[in-house]
Amino acid sequence: MERQGVSALRKLRRTHYELRSVVRLWSLFVIGTTFFSRSLYAQDLWHSDPGLFLEPNKFSITKELQDPALWLTIGFGRPVLTIAGADIGLEALGWSRLRVLSGFRFPVETADYFFGMYAAWGSNDSYWRARISHISSHLVDGTDSAMIGGASSKYSREFMELDHEAPLDKGKELYLSAGVRVLFHQVTKEESWISVPVSLSWRFARYGPTWYLDSAPRGSASYDFSLFASSGDGPIWPTISGGIRIDRPASRMGTLGLQLYYQYGASWAGTDAGVKRSTINLQLDVRDF
Repeated sequence: MERQGVSALRKLRRTHYELRSVVRLWSLFVIGTTFFSRSLYAQDLWHSDPGLFLEPNKFSITKELQDPALWLTIGFGRPVLTIAGADIGLEALGWSRLRVLSGFRFPVETADYFFGMYAAWGSNDSYWRARISHISSHLVDGTDSAMIGGASSKYSREFMELDHEAPLDKGKELYLSAGVRVLFHQVTKEESWISVPVSLSWRFARYGPTWYLDSAPRGSASYDFSLFASSGDGPIWPTISGGIRIDRPASRMGTLGLQLYYQYGASWAGTDAGVKRSTINLQLDVRDF
């Protein structure tokens, strides 16, 4: 009789936990839907530079061609209100490193997170953005190390950043993004306290119509070809990268892109303690959604 009572109590607790989980998921869904449905989108003003890492409005899969590693990145940001002509918003980005094994197996090694608040303002294609943000890194069950969960919280840091972006030519083919990042707290010092993420991108060719798909005949598409070089293609500075990118603008679902690039610098996974790596990467992504 006692065993039956314990079993019933466990079932009741499980049911209560499941109900709370469902309520939380629905709450997140409602909040996310409301957040996503706003027509104002300040990051539309911001040029989607392929050489900058901490740009949250994207989903990407990146394969290191020299190493059995796969990176998944997804993030989103949107303004919440406007004050004195500046859009105040929230943003978040997460990226994970997976090992590529036979049998279509991908154990997750690391899970890193970026989130914060930003303000964006400007006009005439010259824009400014101020941020206050947090980055933390965690080892997950797919790693070979015994250190998991909270033990990796020592790779945590907070920073403030000011960025400016503007085209360097009238045709808006050449863009320069530059900023100053100041870390005001690090649990474990793995970066310099002041860094300068800079990115230069040049759209050197366009194939197909110049208008987007909404106004193009069915089946039509345009492709942009760009070269880029950056000191900001990573959450740890400096990470030097350069490569070529192909974009297909598609306004209803964002911009589809494929880029091949070389990267040298600290690993994207903060739990690697900023170890220097040299990689050639192939990335497929969707941006500006």
